[in-house]
Amino acid sequence: MYALIHQWEKSGLNQKQFLRQQGVAKSSFAYWRNKYLGEFGKSKSKGKGDFIPVNIAKVDYKDSSVGELELVYPNGIRLVCPSNIELPRLKPLIIL
Repeated sequence: MYALIHQWEKSGLNQKQFLRQQGVAKSSFAYWRNKYLGEFGKSKSKGKGDFIPVNIAKVDYKDSSVGELELVYPNGIRLVCPSNIELPRLKPLIIL
């Protein structure tokens, strides 16, 4: 449903016109939009190549164990991999 919110933001239509065109109930759309705004704030959807905010957790580099790298996309998908992953293996995983 988040993809539909992005489509609406890019459409230039008002919400009523867009929902009628898509055949989506206003109550259903409002529920998912409120959920989306609660998770990601009020910013408009990002286009391909735009920057998005990144939260960096404090890391203790003295720990010799291999940690994890976790990326959370705006649509809620999580990518978790070892922190010592080689860049050529990581790149295809993060390009959308």
